[in-house]
Amino acid sequence: METPPPSRPPTDVRSQLVGPMLAYLRATGRDPSPLVERFGLPANASALPEVTLPLATLHAFLDAAEALSGDAFLGLHVAQRVPRGNYGLVEYIARASPTVRDTFRALARYMALLEPAWRASFQDAPDGSGTFVYGIPGEPLAYGRHASEFGLALFVHVGRQLTEHPWNPRHVSFAHPAPADLRPLEQHFGVTPAFDAGRNALTLDAATLALRVVDADPVLLSVLERAAGTPAAEPPAAPPTPPFLQQVRDALRASLRDGAPQMGDVARQLHVSPRTLQRRLAEHATSFQDEVDAVRRELAFDYLRDAHLGVSEVAFLLGYSELSTFDRAFKRWTGMTPRVWREKPEAG
Repeated sequence: METPPPSRPPTDVRSQLVGPMLAYLRATGRDPSPLVERFGLPANASALPEVTLPLATLHAFLDAAEALSGDAFLGLHVAQRVPRGNYGLVEYIARASPTVRDTFRALARYMALLEPAWRASFQDAPDGSGTFVYGIPGEPLAYGRHASEFGLALFVHVGRQLTEHPWNPRHVSFAHPAPADLRPLEQHFGVTPAFDAGRNALTLDAATLALRVVDADPVLLSVLERAAGTPAAEPPAAPPTPPFLQQVRDALRASLRDGAPQMGDVARQLHVSPRTLQRRLAEHATSFQDEVDAVRRELAFDYLRDAHLGVSEVAFLLGYSELSTFDRAFKRWTGMTPRVWREKPEAG
């Protein structure tokens, strides 16, 4: 008799939707306290920026919230009235971006700060359009129907506010099956979404992505400029960097926004093959990994001097998927952790 495979432990997630959902129920005349008690939520959950709970519990909570409200499009309607600032630093990074394209690139880069389980990407197409995709590996429905409709509806709703322009996405895809009535979603998005698509995604055309964001915050914009890899000024006494190495380092800084740099991607940016890139780096007595390490080290000191950035955020800006990996690298460079270095008087 075969031994059944071990069951997976419950997946805990950090949800920023629980609070707005409870607040919406109360604002529309429903008492959410039975849900708070039933699902063991904190008594002040409606005021918390996030609530951690098992993914299965979140699914059940959202279903119960729909039953209590009688609203089959609860996620959509909450998205249309969620207050500004609910998503903290990630939201303000997105709001500070200069264009809609930059906003979605920032969301793809930083969503994991909200929930490490999220995987998001923004893919540019040859015609200038772009597609934003997000989800949780191993969880095809992610947070469930209401959360997915909330998420994509919120991105479009806030994007229209940021640009002061009533744009519509070119295409909308949801991982979950289609509801019986599509009209509320069609009215919000301006297009008929696809369902059972295996992912949650928004595709925007080139003109929409080029729209300017109004009222960007200059302080947070400076943080985004750092995230984009703005080179730090070279000390006057430093010898000039050979042009090819400078091109490599510029490409590495730009690629950090998408995670750990890959040799093939950097080679394509430089219009050479990976083999040629390796050979030319060797001619300068260096290697691809040495250059990645050097760029990360240079930027790490610069970022850590910025009081607006937490150590975890610095790790993300440097393309590390885990804070522990950044800690090990920084200790290899300096003999101390980033937090200890930052506390030194001379670090500032």
